[in-house]
Amino acid sequence: MVPLQVVIIAFVLALAPGYGAVNTVETVAEWLQLEFGFPTTQDQESAKAAGNLVPENGTPIDVQPQYLSNGTLRLFTTIPRFVTGVPYTLATVSSTNGTNGPVLQPYPSYDWHNDNGDDCDKITSITECNQMWIVDTGSIGTTTYCPPQLLQFDLNTDTLLHRYRFLNSTYTPSASLFITPNVLVKDPAPAGTCNNTMVYVADVTFHGLMVYDHEAQTSWRVENRFMYPAPDHGKHIIANETFYLMDGLFALTNDKTNLYFHPMATASEYAVPLSALNNQDNWANNPEALPEQFTLLGSRSSECAASAIDSLNNIYCVTFNPIQLISWNTNTTYTPENFVVLPAEADELEFVSGMKVVKNPEGQEELWLISNRFQKIADGTLDFSEINFRILRRNLADLQ
Repeated sequence: MVPLQVVIIAFVLALAPGYGAVNTVETVAEWLQLEFGFPTTQDQESAKAAGNLVPENGTPIDVQPQYLSNGTLRLFTTIPRFVTGVPYTLATVSSTNGTNGPVLQPYPSYDWHNDNGDDCDKITSITECNQMWIVDTGSIGTTTYCPPQLLQFDLNTDTLLHRYRFLNSTYTPSASLFITPNVLVKDPAPAGTCNNTMVYVADVTFHGLMVYDHEAQTSWRVENRFMYPAPDHGKHIIANETFYLMDGLFALTNDKTNLYFHPMATASEYAVPLSALNNQDNWANNPEALPEQFTLLGSRSSECAASAIDSLNNIYCVTFNPIQLISWNTNTTYTPENFVVLPAEADELEFVSGMKVVKNPEGQEELWLISNRFQKIADGTLDFSEINFRILRRNLADLQ
């Protein structure tokens, strides 16, 4: 089974006849403020009393849909612990609505989520995930409690398949923050397994890339100047609100030949061959080796955060200013005349931090996005009487 790229709020949705025929961006779920569900009322009261339930502190960052064989859809999201008060960091979106939106439920169970960082065998904080490769940063706020790790879950049974902890030599506890896992299942993968898999993980604050070889169960670090934020792009403007964020390497996508990437604080796109990244010997003595392998592809009008790629090698992202959903095909040069602007409501796409392409039961590819108005969170202007968080979907059949 090919791993899903996941970061989720979970919710089960019955598929209607003709589902997936929509070629506009549509809202699937939305929140004024996140609604955290609990197994019992006692669990909820205990979390609140311990300071682990402060709903206004929750910000969903990524989304991943999973189409089930019975014709239903399960949605996942991650809610990183940027601050305290987040009771769990990986969730599904339930079909039950609360006061502020659909109720979230902890995945795989509430017992998996650690509330104070003192147990490194439970989930301390998750930023991005996939089928289920989950990055546990090991941090709450700015404090690192545990080494970052990858967790692999079987979504058929919702059980842990594998755990891999990164060594201290590959990260700096006071500086590193691992996010955005991107998975490559190399062809041909052994039947019924995904051992022949590579996972690429961005270190957004210490400006590097972690490469994990699942078959060999080892990892190495890669660094390049293109992974750093650009000083001229640390000031961001979204919907006429300004905030500053000097995030480095953020978005990762691959077409099984190249890894495409960009820091958040840049308007440029870069690429590096996977053949170079996947050879551990290249980086054994120097994580900054092979600078000539890294290529500047071109520039956009402004910064964007997340990106995703479809089967025809169209890469999607949402630019900050102006707010536009754009597509670029990797077989063309990275120039504005080769960008396709897709119709979308700008106020629904204010800071798209997560994006995935998946195939629906009709065999059509869909683009899934999550927006969270991060510019308002950064400025402290979030208004919980307004819709702040959205999960959106666009069918891509008309583009393919």
